[in-house]
Amino acid sequence: MFKLTLVTPEKRVVISQEIDEATVPAFKGELNILPGHAPLITTLVPGVIKYKIKGGKDFKASISWGYLNVSPEGLNVLAETVETQDEINFAESKAEVKNIEKRLTTETVDDETYRHLQEKLAHEKARQLLENLK
Repeated sequence: MFKLTLVTPEKRVVISQEIDEATVPAFKGELNILPGHAPLITTLVPGVIKYKIKGGKDFKASISWGYLNVSPEGLNVLAETVETQDEINFAESKAEVKNIEKRLTTETVDDETYRHLQEKLAHEKARQLLENLK
């Protein structure tokens, strides 16, 4: 059996769900994880996680940064946030992207603020990727 566990500090999204495959936004690019994948530990970046329940339905969610552990039994994803399409207000997300981009191009900010704005921008853009996957 190949199982997925997907959790955040606030919620358990998926616990030991048997899956056929998963795709995650890893630090060096998108990874497709299938049963028999080599053991792996890596960091995740903002993006979309996709997984297919064993013999059934496909699911998609937006995640922020986190960690991935792949073992022979399956994969564990620890993410700061996980949001489904139903949980995201895409109009607000688009407005937030415009606001952040405007701040980055018109304001002089310190390094810490710049880094924070870049992280928030990446997270909002990852959330918007789900809109096109409906």
